[in-house]
Amino acid sequence: MRKKARLAVLHYALSRFGGGAKVAILHSIYLKRMGFDVELFYGGPIPADWRRRASSEVRMRPLPLGLPKSARNIQEIKETIDRLRSFDIVLVSHVICPFLAYYLSKNLRSKLVWYCGEPLRALWEDYISGTSYKSLKCTVKPTSNAFYGKTYSSIFLSETLYNLSIKTLRTLDTKTTMSYQKIIANSYFTKEAINRVYNLGQNVSVVYPGIDSEMYGQVNVNKPELCNYILAVGAMIPMKNYFSLLKAFSYLPSDYQSTLKLLIIGHGPLEPDIQSTIHKMGLKNVIIKKYVKEDELLRYYKGCKFVAHPALYEPFGLVPLEAAFFGKTSLVSNLGGTREFVVNGETGILVDPMDPKAIANTILYLIENDGLAHEMGLKARRMVLRKFTIEKSSQKVAKILNEMISNSQH
Repeated sequence: MRKKARLAVLHYALSRFGGGAKVAILHSIYLKRMGFDVELFYGGPIPADWRRRASSEVRMRPLPLGLPKSARNIQEIKETIDRLRSFDIVLVSHVICPFLAYYLSKNLRSKLVWYCGEPLRALWEDYISGTSYKSLKCTVKPTSNAFYGKTYSSIFLSETLYNLSIKTLRTLDTKTTMSYQKIIANSYFTKEAINRVYNLGQNVSVVYPGIDSEMYGQVNVNKPELCNYILAVGAMIPMKNYFSLLKAFSYLPSDYQSTLKLLIIGHGPLEPDIQSTIHKMGLKNVIIKKYVKEDELLRYYKGCKFVAHPALYEPFGLVPLEAAFFGKTSLVSNLGGTREFVVNGETGILVDPMDPKAIANTILYLIENDGLAHEMGLKARRMVLRKFTIEKSSQKVAKILNEMISNSQH
């Protein structure tokens, strides 16, 4: 009987639990079902419902950060690297601590695969979107404080050393990336970003992520209390572009503003500024829910009119896929990887994310054309079930990993 290939999946939620973490967990589960002996090494925040889901199907182990704060941390890093030596493939999913990734590249080079959701934006934002990486400092600082401690952060992020820190980490990240045996991008937009950042040529495969239709189909999606609402889902960080969405909402005619609700599900460092903006604009029908369980989130998808997701340069984005499963269309940015799922006028609407009036006009168009919005939502559902499930995604990842294992044995 053929021995199962041992696969380690690594993910660190450096800031908050999001789409990258979901994909790492779901790939782990489905790759195990496809015959791999899988262990998930996970660090950072994870909701209780997702931890239960993961641990019920795969072995979970803690993933340390790579910048030790004590002798114990050094031992944890060493033990993790030693354990990973026993695996046939080590799949870095989306992102892990750049210091740990570098150590792995020096010790496990022949086994390393990167499923890339995007190059680390804190280092490469100007390459990815043309925006200065300094624009992300409000996100980077609290994240760095939470994981590396204020002492390290105060050094790396100080005004005098910030540029040097970025330059040093870019060099480290580039050396790490050059060591991966295989890179899989989550979209063609991400593939282009990888090639711009690391100048790797075209040796990058593309495998889209997907939604777990099995889990979604089991969720009780009775209509939530809110009914007449637009839904926005995502972390409260600059690239999710909430300020443009709020301004667009303020441009709607007063009769719509008095009856229509905008429900935002998310949290993050910009939350105080977003709350202040809502107050200053006098927006009465904007509701924020910071933490919801997965089944509750799915109920909100089911009950909304449509999803507004005008994020800046989203590498791919699960939100439109999740909405589509429930037959909901999405308003999304015409920049980034969301265009690879949302076909303008067919499965959703593309807008300029920096033009709040265009966003407002699109919101009005979808509200006033309920039948068309419903039809686009149904087309989006058919597309997501045909092409964008986690099972199909995992099958493609499995094929790549099996080819690598086969080649290494010859």
